[in-house]
Amino acid sequence: MRFMNVAEYLTRLESDPSTSVEDSTKVEDSDTAAPRPPVVAFFDLDRTLIDGYSLTALALQQISNGGMSFSRFMSLGAMFANYAVGRYSYNDMLQATVDDITGMDEDVLRELGRAAFRERMSGWIYQEGIELISAHRRLGHQVVMVTSATFYQAEPVAEVLGIKHIRCTGLEIVSGKVAGGVQPCHGPGKLTAATEYVNEVGADLQDAYFYSDSQDDLPLLEAVGRPVVVNGKSKLKKVGDKYGWPSLQFAGKADPGAALRAADAEHSLAEAEITKKVA
Repeated sequence: MRFMNVAEYLTRLESDPSTSVEDSTKVEDSDTAAPRPPVVAFFDLDRTLIDGYSLTALALQQISNGGMSFSRFMSLGAMFANYAVGRYSYNDMLQATVDDITGMDEDVLRELGRAAFRERMSGWIYQEGIELISAHRRLGHQVVMVTSATFYQAEPVAEVLGIKHIRCTGLEIVSGKVAGGVQPCHGPGKLTAATEYVNEVGADLQDAYFYSDSQDDLPLLEAVGRPVVVNGKSKLKKVGDKYGWPSLQFAGKADPGAALRAADAEHSLAEAEITKKVA
C-alpha cells in the first residue's frame, strides 16, 4: 500500500489521461469514434466521507428527541462493539437497530435523519472528500455513494456533497411506516449494488474507483480496477499493503455552516434529483 497525501493523489488523478471521460470524444474523427464508457467513482459513507458513524448520530438524535433511552443506546453501543470484534454478525446488529424504529412513520424517520445531520453530522464532513468528489466530477465521472447506512442517514450528506446516486440498505415500508424488514447493503451486498449500477449505465467495474475505510468492503474493493483505502482500519491496511493500493488519510473538516446552507438550498430538489436503490 502506498501512503499518499491527498494533494499528491489529486494531482495524479487529474493528470492521468486514461481517467478522463471529458476528453474521450476529442479525437480527429469524432463522428466515427465510439464514446468512452462512463467511469464511476464509488464512495463509502461512514469514516470515509464523514468522521464517524451516521448510525451513532441517528441514535443520539433519537435520545435528544425522547425516542430512545440512554440505557438502550448503551446496549446498542455494546452490540456494535461486539460486532467490531466478531462476536455479533452484521445482520444481528442491523436487525436490532431496525427493531428499535419498527412502527415509526417514514416521514418522522426522514426528519430524524435530517435533524441528525443538522445537529451532528454537518460538522463531520471531510474537506478532502469534497475535493476528491469535485475532482472526479471535473473528469466527467459519475459519483455514487454506496453505503450500509439507510437512505435516511445517507440522503442529507449526499445532498450537501451533490451526490445524486445512492445505493444503500433498504427498510421495508408498509403504509408509510417502518415494517421491520431490511435489505442490507453490506459486504457482498455492496458488490451486488455496484455491479447493478455499472450495468445500468454501461460502465465497467474494472474502470471504477472505490473509496473505503473497512475490510468489510473487500468484495467491492477487490472487484474494481481502482481501489483506494481511506482512513483505513488496520485489517484493511494490511490487505492494501499486500496489493499496493493507494492509501489516503483525511483530517480536515468542512465548514459546517456552509454544509447546512447547502443542505437548505438542496432540500426542495432532493426528491427529484437524488436516486436511491436498495441492495
